[in-house]
Amino acid sequence: MSLDAAETIVIAGWYPDPADGSQARWWDGSGWTDTVKPMHPEPEQDRYFSAANARKEAALPPVDPFRPSDHRYNSTGFVSMEARPAYKYTPTRAYTASVWWLATMPVWATVLLVVLIVGLGQYFSFFPALIVGIVLWLTAAALTMQDRKGLLNNLHPSAASAWWFLLGPFIYLIARAVHVTHNTGRGWAPVIVYALCSAVPISAVLAYTWLFTLLSGFLTQV
Repeated sequence: MSLDAAETIVIAGWYPDPADGSQARWWDGSGWTDTVKPMHPEPEQDRYFSAANARKEAALPPVDPFRPSDHRYNSTGFVSMEARPAYKYTPTRAYTASVWWLATMPVWATVLLVVLIVGLGQYFSFFPALIVGIVLWLTAAALTMQDRKGLLNNLHPSAASAWWFLLGPFIYLIARAVHVTHNTGRGWAPVIVYALCSAVPISAVLAYTWLFTLLSGFLTQV
């Protein structure tokens, strides 16, 4: 993540007049007003102003770092609050390890399935295939939630809902890309990778069908 320039924020209230130290002037939160009044005579009030820390320019009221954080006055009293920077965080991380596992899932899931088919042989039936499908679905769901959590932990103001996964990993990746691109300016790479990897199972099925037909024809001729 990157840190943008801080913005100085000073709340509205009565502050020592930069033009006349014997009176207080009302600061409305963005600029000095014409409303003035004499400085409060009570030491309890005056101690919240620190002349040594008062700013020399008249653009902003003085900053008093010694003001108790739990002490506040309304518009009829004196107010002095330390100017606090308001930081704006811009997320820079567009991708996580989880999203790459999800994007390449068509490849490694196909490899896993082929290994099980070859390894189990005739024992690979509908029930083992169902178990493998459920495990792969749960794994993809966990990767989706982990990816969303990673984006939010990296200060993304918004992230695609994990419920998009119910329509398929590809739909979630598209919804994710829309949010991430809005936050960082990039984020469509996993969508492209998933689309390319999805061609692997299709190619594997076509290659297997072609090879099976070729071998069948060769054995028939023999």
